[in-house]
Amino acid sequence: MEKINISLFLICLLVGVAHSKPIIGDKQALTWCIAQAKVPDYKFQAFLDFACGIIDCSAIQPGGPCSFPDAGHSQQLQVRADYALNQYYKGKGTCNTDIGMIITFNPSHGNCIFQ
Repeated sequence: MEKINISLFLICLLVGVAHSKPIIGDKQALTWCIAQAKVPDYKFQAFLDFACGIIDCSAIQPGGPCSFPDAGHSQQLQVRADYALNQYYKGKGTCNTDIGMIITFNPSHGNCIFQ
């Protein structure tokens, strides 16, 4: 009877591991989600309006390490979208591929640090 209990435990453990959601230490730790080029500004703005109600966007607010006041309007939106897309990706586990894409190099620059 003890062999059956141990076997049943191992089967349950393996099934649980096989169906568990990957944690940040897996794929997401080595990938980032950033904005695609040539996406219309209004789509970036719509995502920012949505995502910043869910995630912490303080880094892309005026004076934050990921706000670039000297950049043009479209470039600012894309940089802000880069950061917000990645924050959402790291926090929620999904990259909005309508406006974003997954990359395998860290897009951090200067004091603007991407998780």
